[in-house]
Amino acid sequence: MSRKASGSRLSSAHKLQPHWNDWQPRVDSVSSSQDGVNSTDLGSGALYDVLPSSSPEQPAVPSDAYIVADTHQEEGGYEAGQDVCDTTLGWKSLGQELRPNDVTTNLTTFQHGNRALASRDMRKSQDRGVAHSEESRLANLLRRVSREDDRDRRLATLKQLKEFITHGESKATLVKQLDTILSTLNDILNESSKLLWELRQDAAACLGVLCTVLSYEAERIFKWLFLKFTTSVRDEVKLLYLVAAQRALEAAGERKAFSHVMQLVMSNLQSILENVDTPELLCQSVKCILQVARCYPHVFSTNFRDTVDILVGWHIDHTQKQSLTQQVSGWLQSLEQFWVADLTFSTTLLGQFLEDMEAYAEDLSHVVSGEVLDEDIPPPSVSLPKLAALLRVFSTVVRSIGERFSPFRGPPITEVYVTDVLNRVLVCVTTAKQVQFSEAVLTAGNECVGVLLASVEPCGQLMEAVLAYGLDQLDCCQACGTDYNLAVLSLLTLIVDRINTKLPAFFVEKLLAPDSQLLKLRFHREKEVTSAVHGVYQALLSLKNIPTLEAAYKMVLGEMACALSSLTLTLEPGGTLVSNDLCPTIQHPVFSSLTLPLEKAQFTLIFNLSTLTTIGNTKNSLIGMWALSPTVFALLSHNLMLVHSELAVYYPAVQYAVLYTLYSHCTSDLSVFLLQIMLIILLDKIR
Repeated sequence: MSRKASGSRLSSAHKLQPHWNDWQPRVDSVSSSQDGVNSTDLGSGALYDVLPSSSPEQPAVPSDAYIVADTHQEEGGYEAGQDVCDTTLGWKSLGQELRPNDVTTNLTTFQHGNRALASRDMRKSQDRGVAHSEESRLANLLRRVSREDDRDRRLATLKQLKEFITHGESKATLVKQLDTILSTLNDILNESSKLLWELRQDAAACLGVLCTVLSYEAERIFKWLFLKFTTSVRDEVKLLYLVAAQRALEAAGERKAFSHVMQLVMSNLQSILENVDTPELLCQSVKCILQVARCYPHVFSTNFRDTVDILVGWHIDHTQKQSLTQQVSGWLQSLEQFWVADLTFSTTLLGQFLEDMEAYAEDLSHVVSGEVLDEDIPPPSVSLPKLAALLRVFSTVVRSIGERFSPFRGPPITEVYVTDVLNRVLVCVTTAKQVQFSEAVLTAGNECVGVLLASVEPCGQLMEAVLAYGLDQLDCCQACGTDYNLAVLSLLTLIVDRINTKLPAFFVEKLLAPDSQLLKLRFHREKEVTSAVHGVYQALLSLKNIPTLEAAYKMVLGEMACALSSLTLTLEPGGTLVSNDLCPTIQHPVFSSLTLPLEKAQFTLIFNLSTLTTIGNTKNSLIGMWALSPTVFALLSHNLMLVHSELAVYYPAVQYAVLYTLYSHCTSDLSVFLLQIMLIILLDKIR
């Protein structure tokens, strides 16, 4: 690839040359009989074509004037077709000598033809003037943007330059001065002042617009861009070259303006991607590649595997920041159509990840057994981070395949395949947990199990393994951070949703038991965790299996009765109970002997009421259809003694939650009659 030619400069050579359009009238007798007939750019030969002689048999009269005229033309002093020979030297042309005096009626064609030719010459002159004006304006803008000292003025000038480039009628000027424009913009991109970063970014955008406007010069500009990128030693300048390429690709969009050079562009971008070593350059190069993938999928498809190999390498690099890993994961998932189109490659890659995971798990198993480790076996401090990275990238690839990763869509993704993969992942994570507690491994493992679980309905031994795994992970929540807690709660919600009608009652009772970590996570300081717990409750109260749903419902109501008893314990003077038999019909044995702290009791009541509000208003839910006893309406109006004058004074939030739940439940069912009855009951109790 050759370097760019040196930029041309505007000089006096671009000024307009004088044209002889003086339209001087003839001074002979013919001119007097031709009102308005003027000389044009016709030569003597042209006159013969327009007005043939009326006496062709008469011999031509030689004239030295024509020799003089020809001499002047060769010297550049005159142009052909001017009447120097007729007026200045006093000679008439041969056509004039042969014409009669009265030729007015025969000059119509001559008159109109000369005027048309004269108008054409004037238009050419005007076009040359416009072109000269555009070149002057462009030269002025380039000079100002290079030499101006004031930053704001340079920004304004660069904006004007961008508008000039965008203007459709200036393409010829842009092509003529392309080298100069590229040189000027390149100088701006290579400036070192950090204060001019905005200016340099605008220059990169301007360069991208230039490439789009001159799409027929795209190959030349892209070659120049990639050559500059290769020869540049500063990463920030390389970044700007990639920004320019991205802007060009984005501006061209789906118009396919770069179809003829896209293979060249993709090859260079692929080469850049293979050699970048900073996250910033990686991000910018991938943005360009993704733009190619969107607009020119047939071009990118040939580079899909190579691109994936490089991005996977960045993904499994556990030394990178988590934000970059998540970004790489998003890029890979955005290529779903290519993952699906090359499903053989996709499943092969998953198999390689799984084999590597099992290899690291085997290394960790030697630590559990107490064997003396060989030098070739890495210690847990090395194996665990790599295992976590493999689990993360495995989840990313499964998500990238999208809905196609389903046994219902046919081979190679079958139920046997997904079940086998899920079992192997469970074994790897469990083995790692036995060796050393690693929050990173467990978090990644829970996400991976959840992704696989979404594609299969576990049953038999697999279901038992998944349920045991979920409860085991829940027990670790107290010692882990927010990310781990969210992953576990998401997994539990998914387990309940996927197993649903097959979910055993013991699993629900363990989740909602007083000592369960699920109940403790409701008081987590992060709202995201509290919301995730709410999601688990919703899943449990939306089960389609009535016995299991009834078990969950009774556990929730029993906790509410316990919380209400704890609140009303000290409402009467002297600390006596309001009622020794408070809520007798909904008490649950596991909560009957408990007394909750006042703050936790109030929060528990409000939280459980909110879950009942959501589920009670959900269409097709068994609770919403009043399939269980007591119904939400009966619970709030009769079973729970929530309407109490002192309760409303000391715990107004609870009273408000009750009223809101009633109102929401009744209006969602359009039970206006029930709402009226409830209001009457409330008024009677308050009185």
